[in-house]
Amino acid sequence: MFIFKIAMPYISLFDPWKSPLCTCPPKYSLNPYTGCGHGCLYCYASTFIKDFYSPRPKKEFLKKLEKELPKLPPESLISLSNSSDPYQPLEKIHKSTRMFLDLIKGFPLKVLIITKSNLVLRDIDLLKKLRVAVAITITTKSYQERLEPGAPPFEERLLALKVLSQEGIPTIVRIDPIIPEINEEEALEVLTEVLPFVKHVVVSTYKAKPQSLKRLIKAFPEKAKTLTAFYLQKGERKKGGIYLPEEIRRSLIEKIHNKVSQTKEVSFATCREGLVDFAFQGRCDGSFLLN
Repeated sequence: MFIFKIAMPYISLFDPWKSPLCTCPPKYSLNPYTGCGHGCLYCYASTFIKDFYSPRPKKEFLKKLEKELPKLPPESLISLSNSSDPYQPLEKIHKSTRMFLDLIKGFPLKVLIITKSNLVLRDIDLLKKLRVAVAITITTKSYQERLEPGAPPFEERLLALKVLSQEGIPTIVRIDPIIPEINEEEALEVLTEVLPFVKHVVVSTYKAKPQSLKRLIKAFPEKAKTLTAFYLQKGERKKGGIYLPEEIRRSLIEKIHNKVSQTKEVSFATCREGLVDFAFQGRCDGSFLLN
């Protein structure tokens, strides 16, 4: 796919630095909001977006998109969103995401929605008119209030996957991130419940940043020793943060992969893990479901 490389105010290239860890296909990125109200402790975007936990809508969002969208080549893929959830609590008030979906109806473009919210169901009427796939991120069942205090509970996300699947919209689950000794045990339980309603599974282990690791240790003091040992003492420093030792990452991912591989109708990929065994070039985000 041809990628338009001139910078625009709101629609930008995804991974313009071409990280060797990224196996996503060429695509664009769009965030209707700056910052996020879900309050996820592990969020990587909080390290580079100012006042991340005080979210706000983009100024003149629709007006600028009306100028930017016609510049995109036909069949372009827009990923919504990669740093701020498009269906965070602010969306109930401002409806920026819904306005974008309504606007894009007239363009030959594809959309990949990545969210943790069942609010996406509000827009099924628009989704059914678009070339769109929806990825729901599920991190935990047991520790949602501690890890993601502002995000909808597991049950609502599971229902969202079920309804979207029944409506014929391609669905993806992101089990992300897997954090050792916090949600690693329930990851398989989550997978078992969502498998009947998804076409693709994406798995990612927690890549620590200093700020997010401090938040996790504060929220889980009983895991402080483990987290410190895995990340600060034994961790592998890469451009994306501090990774778990490879043998531990491989073990966590293999458990999920083996379960998914028993279901022939569901595909599997990892996100920025750098493990050749699980590197499915151009397939990791699930956008191939739109081809």
